[in-house]
Amino acid sequence: MKALMLALLMAASPIWAQVDDSWETTREGAARGEVSTYAKQVDGSPVKAFKGVVELQASMTSVLAVITAVDTFPEWIFQNQSAERLTSEHKERILMSFSGIWPVSDRDVVLANTLSQDAESRVITLHSVNAVGFADKRDGFVRIPSLDNQFTITPLPDGWVRVKFETFVDPGGSVPVWLANLVATKAPYVTLEGIKEQLQKPRFANATRDDLPKLPGMDQLEL
Repeated sequence: MKALMLALLMAASPIWAQVDDSWETTREGAARGEVSTYAKQVDGSPVKAFKGVVELQASMTSVLAVITAVDTFPEWIFQNQSAERLTSEHKERILMSFSGIWPVSDRDVVLANTLSQDAESRVITLHSVNAVGFADKRDGFVRIPSLDNQFTITPLPDGWVRVKFETFVDPGGSVPVWLANLVATKAPYVTLEGIKEQLQKPRFANATRDDLPKLPGMDQLEL
């Protein structure tokens, strides 16, 4: 079901920015390098938005390499079955499939991704929202009608980076609210822990700009 939740982004005003910033801590990391997670109510929705934050001893390039390596998404994104890059022309679009948690059916979604960087802070944002009309609905999957997700990578003065993963999703179909909100507590933790594991692999630990996919906006980033 995040399956239901990735990863992973409207451009100007994410859904969670339209409500007050009263995040509830659902897990507090005890030390640097451990994941903290948060959730909050969204006006007009029974499903909570969720957020995870972790500081990592890694380069921005390495983290960016992980979160853009579509072939590895099932290894670290919560409940992800498969991911396929449909196109990277003008805007990257990815078809993602997620395993449902009983009694919920499997879900899928086409994400349109936007990559940007703040000129002063150098914070990199990968923002994803559901895209309509880029893939036919498939048997056995409920199409997620609304998803707004973003990863941010913030460089820190001591060479570490802060990674934040923030999502609101309307899973569509029939999903018990208790289950959707349970996922909201698990998805950010499992996903960020997955990124930590991926960063141990030489492919990502030693990544350079040349290893990054040729996505719109990638060549403009200061890494």
